[in-house]
Amino acid sequence: MEQPEIAKSPLNTKYGTFDLYVFSWSPNEQDNVLVMVSPFDDRVPLVRVQSACYTGEIFESTDCDCHWQLENALSQIQREGGMFIYMLCDGRGAGLLTKIRGMNLTATEGLDTAEAYNALGSPLDPRGYDRAAYILRHFGVTTCKLLTNNPRKVSGLEAQGIQVERVRHESEPTPANEPYLRSKAEKLGHMMKRFGTDA
Repeated sequence: MEQPEIAKSPLNTKYGTFDLYVFSWSPNEQDNVLVMVSPFDDRVPLVRVQSACYTGEIFESTDCDCHWQLENALSQIQREGGMFIYMLCDGRGAGLLTKIRGMNLTATEGLDTAEAYNALGSPLDPRGYDRAAYILRHFGVTTCKLLTNNPRKVSGLEAQGIQVERVRHESEPTPANEPYLRSKAEKLGHMMKRFGTDA
């Protein structure tokens, strides 16, 4: 893999202070990955790999749980030590245009997330995890505890030689986001106890 440029700065947050890195593979924003690191010394780090969700994380849309996932992960990582790897690829890698078109189909035609992406001819989850694995190896990490419900993240990192112990990262559904979460569980294969797709 091509070597990225790397910059680092301390970042003070309401959870505590992190070391903030950017790994830049090109001037294109989507080729940059942000990494928040809390010291983990010789411990197996707690890791969250999350893709941008500007509607949920910035505007706090109630239709998904992405803001909860972001805050919950940063809080746990600050307490336990590890890293938050933030990929700037909204819409599970399909891009903002596809995502907003899909959201509109959900709002106007009652399609769920999977149905909307299918109607638009978009893959449900085209993300790759080679850059996330590169970042983990950069910090000397070959084994991690991964906060996720998505089996593709587990297999994606394992395919890159990272040993993964999955840690459940499941929010409590609300009336507004229950259809979205159910679709992720039943149609995208996410492992979620509340919808019977996780033991």
